[in-house]
Amino acid sequence: MPAHINPTELWITVVIMVAGFALMGGMAWLERRPRKSLDPLPVPTTPLLLAGVLIGLLAVVHLLNLWGIQTGRH
Repeated sequence: MPAHINPTELWITVVIMVAGFALMGGMAWLERRPRKSLDPLPVPTTPLLLAGVLIGLLAVVHLLNLWGIQTGRH
């Protein structure tokens, strides 16, 4: 690990990444489980699943930038 990385920023980013992917996994599980009735779910799973993916991927990009890999324009 490079010495210039702030450990607090690293851990916050890792926690946000895990939370985003956990939200994605939870919503995917909730959407795919067998239905017992035709009532709609009280939680909109698709937008939350996409939000989890977006949060997780942005956190991965931030981790790469912290590591020193430039992901944007040069």
